[in-house]
Amino acid sequence: MYNIKAAAKILDMPKVTIRSWETRYSAITPARTESGHRLYSDQNLEDLKWLKIQVQDNGVKISEAVKKLHASRKQFIVTKDELLRKEALEYEQQIDQLFQAAAEMDTERFNYLLDLHFSLFHHRTVFFYIIAPLMVRIGEAWEDGAISVAHEHMITHIVQQRFNQFSRIFQVSPNLPKVIALSPSGEQHQLGLLLFTLFLRENGFSVVYIGPDTPLEGLEEMVTKQNFKLMCMSIATSRMLPLANKYIDALAKANPEMHFILGGQGVDCEQIEGNRWYLGSDVKFWQQWLDEQNF
Repeated sequence: MYNIKAAAKILDMPKVTIRSWETRYSAITPARTESGHRLYSDQNLEDLKWLKIQVQDNGVKISEAVKKLHASRKQFIVTKDELLRKEALEYEQQIDQLFQAAAEMDTERFNYLLDLHFSLFHHRTVFFYIIAPLMVRIGEAWEDGAISVAHEHMITHIVQQRFNQFSRIFQVSPNLPKVIALSPSGEQHQLGLLLFTLFLRENGFSVVYIGPDTPLEGLEEMVTKQNFKLMCMSIATSRMLPLANKYIDALAKANPEMHFILGGQGVDCEQIEGNRWYLGSDVKFWQQWLDEQNF
């Protein structure tokens, strides 16, 4: 991330022009520090560089250039959504088979199918494109009364065991920050937390998994004594966002050196604000975020 002075130097543009394109034409939306100062991402700089070329080299008005930029961004979003739908359809048969085994409480077949899929596909494919949509479907079936809470608990337990097995495979780097993973009190869903924890473990982080529905009481002492440098939290709905930020505020006060990662379906934006990263639920963005860090 870059402040406006650094951005202006990199782009060889006056700061006043950058501010004007942002405020008058909504060309970009930089992140903000807690004190309100702008922070520009690499993508912001790429967008500004593209706009500069359109205006200075091609003679396009800035208003028209911004329209073209936004139109291309919408096209990218559509393409991304279509890709996700294609991926979901590609593994629809595997998801259906697992769901049927779960509905019949046939744990032997359920585990056999998981073993089969892990032997055929990359583990990330199984977790993100087979298990994740399966668990969403299981949750929806439970809400509709099609399966019992016992079904849901049984499958959740088996799936969590698989996450634990794979987490132990990956080698931990002593040079990376120590991470604590949890969801705030009242948040019972843990799929997003398990997925992000697996992602961190795969990339060499040592992660202490606390789990869902974790009370704030006692956490301040824990993060201070155990010298955690990162906390990742996951929320399934946006209504949990104020509570998650309350946790962050309290724990940041207890350990000012900590940084916080908030993800899950309840986070509908990807941005950085001071000591906290809002990363949503897209593994591709997680990887982009990690590549930009200097851990």
